[in-house]
Amino acid sequence: MKEPDSIALAPAPPSRAWEALRRVSLSLALASLLIGILALLASSDPGATLSAFFIAPFRSRSLFPAILENAAPLALAALGVLVSFRAGHFSLGGEGQLYFGALFAAFAGIYAPEGYLGLALALAAGALGGLLVAAPAAAGKRWAGADVLLTTFLLSQAAIFIADWAIAGPLRDPNNNLVAMAAIPRASLLPRLSPPTILSPAPFLALAAIILGWFFFSRCKRGHQLSIYGKNPLFARLQGFPVRAFSWQPVLFAGAAHGLAGALLSLGPNGTAVRGISGGIGWSAIGVSLIAGNEALALPFAALLFSWLDAGSRQASIVSDLPPDAALVVKALVIMAATAKPLIKRFMARRAAAKTEACA
Repeated sequence: MKEPDSIALAPAPPSRAWEALRRVSLSLALASLLIGILALLASSDPGATLSAFFIAPFRSRSLFPAILENAAPLALAALGVLVSFRAGHFSLGGEGQLYFGALFAAFAGIYAPEGYLGLALALAAGALGGLLVAAPAAAGKRWAGADVLLTTFLLSQAAIFIADWAIAGPLRDPNNNLVAMAAIPRASLLPRLSPPTILSPAPFLALAAIILGWFFFSRCKRGHQLSIYGKNPLFARLQGFPVRAFSWQPVLFAGAAHGLAGALLSLGPNGTAVRGISGGIGWSAIGVSLIAGNEALALPFAALLFSWLDAGSRQASIVSDLPPDAALVVKALVIMAATAKPLIKRFMARRAAAKTEACA
């Protein structure tokens, strides 16, 4: 069927963007409330705990830039999740894709020419690493209709195993006490914008990618088509949209975005690929996208929320006896609250449909 000559290119309704920002704001309020409850119940010094979350990050010259820096790979990975979700694909391969991206970026940074050329090659290698992990899942979806959720998860686990083996084995730097590759030359790392803080151009790179993602979905014909395909593939097929391409291309993009996020980790404060460098960012990115309501413009704020929770939790564990994993509890509850409303609506709609069928 011939593709329609035109399609509405109007931007997403303002209410959708505002709704996403409202979700993030409510998530911030809920997280603050939960932190207060945890400080009262799990800490012997609630004042120090609350100060670690609400005062220290904004008073310290090094902690707030670290929050911005750590939010960058999280936001970039969440963009990959968003594109996958918008296309109706539920990818669980982010952790392995990110890990491979960090590995490939470190390898390229070590052996490529030093300087900005080496940095550019390392970033490209990171995206390639994530894409390679996602490629079998994309091919399986394209040629055999394989379930993306299952294939991406299995491939991710295999990629993590391979990356762990490589970093701890043939690629390990014998002169380093850490289980890590050799250090990337300083000239090939992301430059520090405000020494001695770790702030680099990474947040601006992530923000630029997110703006491009927003432009694609709100202003481009192909972006509108992809969103429609994610909601109703049959309708998209009847309209003549390129549904075959939509079945696998978003999976590859998600892999490349996660790989690039991994590259930011290796080329940033870590200075190379360290075993366990992903640190659960691949999973956290799913939560960031959900809290943002799969709306690109809300991703930076949701990523900053998660980065702040991590930084505050680490700081609180130093100055008080709050467990360092407290942020995980808060994140889980915030994600549950953010996703509860759509689930309740879906449940009520199914109940109404079931009653209608029973009456018929």
